[in-house]
Amino acid sequence: LVLLVPELTFLTGLSDLRKNSRMLKDVMWEMIQSPQQHYQRLTNLLRRVRDTPEASRELERWGLCLDTDIYRTQGHILPVERINLRHRSFLPVEDAGWHREVAKEAPIAAISFNSWLLVYPKRLQHLAKDLLGAMRSSSGAMGIQVGQPLVQELRDDRIESYVRSIQSSLGSQDKLQMLLCIIPSGRDDIYGAIKKLCCVQSPVPSQVINAQSLLGHPGKIRSVVQKVLLQINCKLGGQLWGVDIPLKQLMVVGMAIIPKSHLLPFAFSPSMIPKSHLPFPPPLSLNLTSFPPLQKQLVVAGMDIIPKSLLFCPLQKQLMVVGMDIIPKSHLPFPPPLSLNPTWQFSRCPTRKSPTASGSASPKPSSVSTRQDFFLLAHHSRQGCSVPTHYICMWNTANLSSEHLQRLTFKLCHLYWNWPGTVRVPAPCKYAHKLAFLVGQVLHHEPSAHLSEQLFFL
Repeated sequence: LVLLVPELTFLTGLSDLRKNSRMLKDVMWEMIQSPQQHYQRLTNLLRRVRDTPEASRELERWGLCLDTDIYRTQGHILPVERINLRHRSFLPVEDAGWHREVAKEAPIAAISFNSWLLVYPKRLQHLAKDLLGAMRSSSGAMGIQVGQPLVQELRDDRIESYVRSIQSSLGSQDKLQMLLCIIPSGRDDIYGAIKKLCCVQSPVPSQVINAQSLLGHPGKIRSVVQKVLLQINCKLGGQLWGVDIPLKQLMVVGMAIIPKSHLLPFAFSPSMIPKSHLPFPPPLSLNLTSFPPLQKQLVVAGMDIIPKSLLFCPLQKQLMVVGMDIIPKSHLPFPPPLSLNPTWQFSRCPTRKSPTASGSASPKPSSVSTRQDFFLLAHHSRQGCSVPTHYICMWNTANLSSEHLQRLTFKLCHLYWNWPGTVRVPAPCKYAHKLAFLVGQVLHHEPSAHLSEQLFFL
């Protein structure tokens, strides 16, 4: 037993790793192993332990025995999900992505922005000109209309210059739909100041672009601008794509915990509740394409009824809840529209599983193990070994089958609008994490209620 005195210990490791690009590249090369390399290293380690007498005797003394091979489990492939845009539906390609389609097709709901403000320092005026040109050339195919912006060219790139200019423009103009700022590279302080101003003090959807991302060949800039247009459309209340979810009367809530024990829920709203009773807008269809954050009244109402075991469970970094009976009837800001009995709840945590039986390749996206508590690999990894997510079904009073739970989870992994492809966890969890990170790391304050019906945090 080794006891360390805290006052006599110090941190070790590669503290300046990010500053040394060559060292960072070498470390990443060792970390990003192909499935074949990963399998080979693990089996070699097992063989070394087995063939070393000292190691074998030590394991025997502990009463432990290592298997000679990696644990293998049986799984199956879920059906490919159909992606729905405004005018067409399609099945994604092998890498579970649809980048080309969203860049050339109109989204489910496109919001034109004609009243918007562009702010940039004078020394970046050439990037601002390139940005406007790329936005106009790309927006037509995407079904998004972009009007001529109001332009504020700053003399310098000081924080005070950005804040003063934005405040002056917001105060002198009629309702602006969007603020777009270009900031110098590596200026997180400017980013934080703009977000605090636009999310808390003078609420308006905002998009901040790092100047570095607008440098490079035209193809790279075009790709960046297309992503910016999609993000702006979401922040203005537009909807990009959806999948077929046949379940009706469904609410999905993702939760993320940030410092100081602030719990930020994020919800898909149920379509059967009258608009007049909703603290958030209803979805437009059964595709679950409306993603408003829950307002404060639901945050307060929900805090005391969430089991404490969920908040302190070490696996519980992100939580996804499906159903409506997590909120007591007495706390509902609207009359309950249906029996609050059907519900199921499950959590997720990333877990590294072994590669396929041959050890030669990662499992295919949509691979899932055949259990009530299951592992799902929803995303496609371009490098390294794929890491599935472990879902723990905590209760299931709706009596949904394992297959239905797995398929619903996989469908929700298609709905993260910041990435035209599948992601590792369901979209509500990603949105909750994104919102919690912005509030906990940048704003340090509750966002304005005026933005509560929009994905302002993307």
